[in-house]
Amino acid sequence: MSESSSKKTQGKQNNKNLSGKAFITIFMVIILLPFVGMLFYKTDMSVEKRTAAPFPKLKTYDGKLNLKYFENLNDYFNDHFAFRQEMTTVDATLTTKLLNTSLNDDVIYGKDGWLYYSETMDEYFGRNVLSDRGIHNCAKSIKLMQDYTENQDVQFLFMVAPIKADLYPEHLPDNYKKGSDVNNWSKLLLLMDEMDIHYVNLHDAFHNDNRVMYHKLDTHWNDEGAAFACRTIENAVGRNAKDYTEVPYNVEKVFHGDVYGMLYPKGRVLDDNVVYSEGHSFSYVTNTKDTEDFNIQTSCEGKDGSLVMFRDSYGNALIPFMADEYKDAYFTKIMPFDLDLISEYNADVVMLELTQRHITYLWEYLPKMDAMLTDETPENPEQTEENSILRVEKDTDGRLIVYGTLDPEYTDDSSPVYIRITDSQYISDYEAFPVGYKKVGGEVNLSEEEAAAEKRIDKLFEESKYDKQDYQFGMYISPENLEKGECTFEIITEKDGVAYTSGNIYTYNNN
Repeated sequence: MSESSSKKTQGKQNNKNLSGKAFITIFMVIILLPFVGMLFYKTDMSVEKRTAAPFPKLKTYDGKLNLKYFENLNDYFNDHFAFRQEMTTVDATLTTKLLNTSLNDDVIYGKDGWLYYSETMDEYFGRNVLSDRGIHNCAKSIKLMQDYTENQDVQFLFMVAPIKADLYPEHLPDNYKKGSDVNNWSKLLLLMDEMDIHYVNLHDAFHNDNRVMYHKLDTHWNDEGAAFACRTIENAVGRNAKDYTEVPYNVEKVFHGDVYGMLYPKGRVLDDNVVYSEGHSFSYVTNTKDTEDFNIQTSCEGKDGSLVMFRDSYGNALIPFMADEYKDAYFTKIMPFDLDLISEYNADVVMLELTQRHITYLWEYLPKMDAMLTDETPENPEQTEENSILRVEKDTDGRLIVYGTLDPEYTDDSSPVYIRITDSQYISDYEAFPVGYKKVGGEVNLSEEEAAAEKRIDKLFEESKYDKQDYQFGMYISPENLEKGECTFEIITEKDGVAYTSGNIYTYNNN
């Protein structure tokens, strides 16, 4: 082989080696970029309406080894690697445009580009409906809050915001056919009528209006829907709200849709919203960034009345319209419902607003208010050997929290929960919420006897057809309402027309 041929072969080999090294380098850069980019790339999870997975710890909060460390680490990288949202947006755009479907389990891609939140579909299809006992507990909770409110000469109103799929099903994919008409809302509606609960039926109001008043790319009503809801709500409490059908407006692309952000986290398409020619009159008392804040206080000159409104995300658009109607208003979306706010803000109207998928909040969260005395406790209840559990703890404000679990053998679907407290002077009966207490900040410390009772009742529910959550109860009571010294607690329930008592199930020393 000549010297020139050898040099050419050597050159080709060098070029081949350089090409190979360049390919490996480019490949490694592509592979490592999402991870190295985590040092400077900030993922904005707010558009996806969820919290990013935190960096995992080797030990759990109780000092034990975290056996899910590598699983948690995988979740962390999946949420934080650089350019994840850009790649997700490109993938979602191609999938929706070419296949007319969504690969995001939280988002349903409908006709004409309409988007629906998957979590609302249980109500639409009539899936995962609460049991009769569970729905009773929801209605009873509303009723007890209403009684407490009206006992203070304060007006009370409950409302459920309709889900988008219920009002505008024509934009759902063809295979989304409505199943049963029985869902949590329909079952709750029947019981609210039976219990004489004061509510406004926003479902009927929106169904009877031909306007499209929900967003195309969002879960909630638009400003036209919020104005309409406000007027409907105010009429229900005997007040006349401003009629926005008489106010000129433009439709402008100014709204960031929540479901759109879940599907296209880096997308830039804005949703239509109604923009009225007249602005709002109220002013913020709190340092409010936007109506997504948890606690908002407002004032409006020239108006009368004081409102306390417990709300969820449907209140975001509703707040400006409601705030215009009251001299003073306080809006909160912190759970559980804290009815101490009634006296704190001197309310003369109290409203509870939840959307359909949040009806279960009434089943999950124990409202914070002093339990009311009752004279409706059945006489001469039968003594039982039941497995009910009752505990008493002190809240941070000094009140007693009385809570526990009922034995389903002595509790039917519509049974109230009465707590009888006997101290050195009095026998006092209270009606408890049929809702359990969730301790914030960790597990409850149980004695050996209490732990054994807990295991016993857990086994009872495991071997039965009942859901333990349906048989929780709880209430708050001030120790000042009890005489000093030892007092005993008993639970009284009903089943099939017969009243039962647990007998003295707990002793508390009120010092």
